[in-house]
Amino acid sequence: MSLEGIVLSAFITIFSLGLFLVSLASYLRVKKLKLLTISCVFILFFIKGIAYSIGLMYPDFSEVLPLTLASGLFDLSMLLLFFVATLRR
Repeated sequence: MSLEGIVLSAFITIFSLGLFLVSLASYLRVKKLKLLTISCVFILFFIKGIAYSIGLMYPDFSEVLPLTLASGLFDLSMLLLFFVATLRR
């Protein structure tokens, strides 16, 4: 992977952590379950970014947990949580 790709991946991971913290602070202030659901999506995105970064640094890690499968499961979980958040009143 190119240096630009690694930097972009790191930025997205850190940005998702920031979005998680902002949405969690909003949830704690307003106490709406929709914001908690959105917070869960952002923390899943952060965890996915960490797993991807570990896979870049340690190629043997992807043999233990296939990153394509893990990435797909995280994406599915995030989409379902976004769907649930949009259905909530």
